[in-house]
Amino acid sequence: MGLRTGRIISVKAHWNSLTICYILIFFDDKEKQRVTYRKDLIITIDGPSGAGKSTIAKMLSQKLGYTFIDTGAMYRGVAYAYQKRKNNETMEELLKNISIRFEFSGETKVFLDSIDVSKEIRAPEISLLASSSSQQKIVREHLYKVQREIGKDGGVVLEGRDTGSVVFPNAHLKFYLDAHSEERAKRRHLELSAKGNAEALAKVKEEMIQRDKNDSERDIAPLVMPEGAIHIDTTGINAAGVLSILLKHITTKGVK
Repeated sequence: MGLRTGRIISVKAHWNSLTICYILIFFDDKEKQRVTYRKDLIITIDGPSGAGKSTIAKMLSQKLGYTFIDTGAMYRGVAYAYQKRKNNETMEELLKNISIRFEFSGETKVFLDSIDVSKEIRAPEISLLASSSSQQKIVREHLYKVQREIGKDGGVVLEGRDTGSVVFPNAHLKFYLDAHSEERAKRRHLELSAKGNAEALAKVKEEMIQRDKNDSERDIAPLVMPEGAIHIDTTGINAAGVLSILLKHITTKGVK
């Protein structure tokens, strides 16, 4: 028995000429007590494209009341800006002069020169450009500073490819999500189609494999499973199921 939501049963008792109504609440011992999570954790989620990182990171941040930091959107934002200005500026000049803003409340928003480019940065060609431009040390170091400043006080869920290996190697909890390539390609295809960027599944898979190769073989901060990270194969598991797995691990470490 405990203070949990239960079934309400009305019981009447007679005393002299009065009828007294008692409301008895019977609790179901099988129901779980409400869990209160710490509000200062730094949690990282890394993995290849299509593993479910963004979806799970958003769900987890909402569950915990944390800020969701989509580091991939930050690299895409820089890549998109460079695509627009590469004929006029070097990457170094761009990063010095760039007017780019990120909003991480709810859906990630990216503004370039005060213009919302959140949809444009999700195009497949920008994803590939982001993968190649992120191999430049100057780009990574610039965005590392931004990411660390945002997340230094905790209460954040970071999602990307090196958040647990480089950005916050001492994070309280580090997860690495993966899945079979066929399933990852299907997820990525559905995601792009939902955002109006429909492409043939075969092409999506080809681009995904190329990006995996680029990310895994780059000299600076390659895609690896961070030391001490919890590996989760999301193949055949829906988003709610993956979230449940993460919460079980967080419960052992992050409950007040």
